[in-house]
Amino acid sequence: MKKINESTEGLRAFIDLNAKGTATGGIFIKCNIKDKIDEIEEDGTVRVVGVVYDETYELELITKPVKEIEMDESLKKSN
Repeated sequence: MKKINESTEGLRAFIDLNAKGTATGGIFIKCNIKDKIDEIEEDGTVRVVGVVYDETYELELITKPVKEIEMDESLKKSN
């Protein structure tokens, strides 16, 4: 597994917005969430932009249409 500081290409971080102060990391787990995200995104119409953890064994993957993401990026560049 590559370290985060080696490359940020393709890196998407999901963070608890209620967390305050500094945090430590380094706990890695194996799971098939990568496969599920690849499956959801494979047709190119949506991108996973968030993960909701509600203290159960279910995760909710939040998606956004790729066209909206491209429009957002275009607006950023023009401002």
